[in-house]
Amino acid sequence: MVDHRIARGLVSLAIGTLLLAGCTPPPATVAPLADSDWTTIQGEKLTLKDMMGTVGTVFLTLDPECPFCQLYTHTFSDIAAKYAGRGVNVVGLYPGHFMELEEALTFSTDAGFEFPQVMDDQCKLSLALQARVTPECFLTDANGTVVYRGAVDDRAVRQGQKKYEAQEHYLANAIDAFLASGKSQEEVVAVGCIVECEE
Repeated sequence: MVDHRIARGLVSLAIGTLLLAGCTPPPATVAPLADSDWTTIQGEKLTLKDMMGTVGTVFLTLDPECPFCQLYTHTFSDIAAKYAGRGVNVVGLYPGHFMELEEALTFSTDAGFEFPQVMDDQCKLSLALQARVTPECFLTDANGTVVYRGAVDDRAVRQGQKKYEAQEHYLANAIDAFLASGKSQEEVVAVGCIVECEE
């Protein structure tokens, strides 16, 4: 005769396994926004798809006043230049209605950014990407599904603390690994300034 306690335990285990399997959130994606219209901070009208790369896209959350964003300006430009010829574009976004266009323009000009950037004042892209901080990197595949999210490198340690030089280049490594394998890469949690977007 079957012990009812064991039977109940097995049923609970099966239900728990099913619940856990169903609770894994799907990867973030900007695919539903691919045909949405945007105006870059320089005034160029483009769809999101126009800005995205043929192989992948690196979306960067930016804030002109965030010290960590200021820390990474050269790195962002280097990433954009390094991978442009490999079908990976960089797109910057300034999330939240507190961001000012003039500040974004000054920041972009001073940094020498040549990749497209948009004011995400309604947080459409930020929420689709599930952005938490600035700067945070989101590598997507050609369709807009996130295959890596997180830190640029290991220079940002915590609020108020950073390393002089990077030992780990998380974003570049993730892009290289994705281009080689086509597979998603493990998240490295980004340190930065809080994104002020609410669902």
